[in-house]
Amino acid sequence: MRIKSINIGLLLSFFAASTHAGNSATPTDKFRYPFYVGVSAGYGATTWNHLVSTNQTAAMTLSTPIKTHENGAAWGFFGGYELMPTFAIEAAYTRYPSAKVYFDDMSLFTFDYNATEFNSRTEALSASAKFMIFIPTTTIRAFSTVGIAGVHRSDYVYKEWLYRPTFGIGFNYNFTPHVMVEVGGNYTAGSGQAELDPALHYVPFTYSGFARLAYRF
Repeated sequence: MRIKSINIGLLLSFFAASTHAGNSATPTDKFRYPFYVGVSAGYGATTWNHLVSTNQTAAMTLSTPIKTHENGAAWGFFGGYELMPTFAIEAAYTRYPSAKVYFDDMSLFTFDYNATEFNSRTEALSASAKFMIFIPTTTIRAFSTVGIAGVHRSDYVYKEWLYRPTFGIGFNYNFTPHVMVEVGGNYTAGSGQAELDPALHYVPFTYSGFARLAYRF
């Protein structure tokens, strides 16, 4: 009788262990597809307004913009490969809202280009390393990214690609093994030069907040 009780106990223990193993395998199952591609949308900000002087003297309006109209909807797409559930390599393209930059009628810009305004487009193409950690007792992951971005300013005044550091933070969650969503933010450095007309070669620093939807395969 004692031996029979021991055998039943061992059988129940084995069943419980097997059930636990099966349940613990379910979260891991959500990460079995390492490749992913998706789209992103959100709010994007450029920093042309940093060139606008708070002290609008005649000397300042001669060189710098007097106002800007910028910021708004941003969109893009991305793709990556997870080497493990806590680390991935990712590439992304982001299109920021166009900016309109205004100058005084007596500015150097107006004298050189016979115009008092111009529209500028900014976009970025990046490659980043993505570091992730699981929030305890969940399969939600917090992440941070660091990488290099090619930032492109395009308008009739200046067209240039510059390579600058880019950083991001956020959270992601796999609803199914194939469907992943993310929310987060990104910052990409730009470039400015000390010159008489600083808008000529300025490449804006960019910020964005985004939501992403990706398909894993």
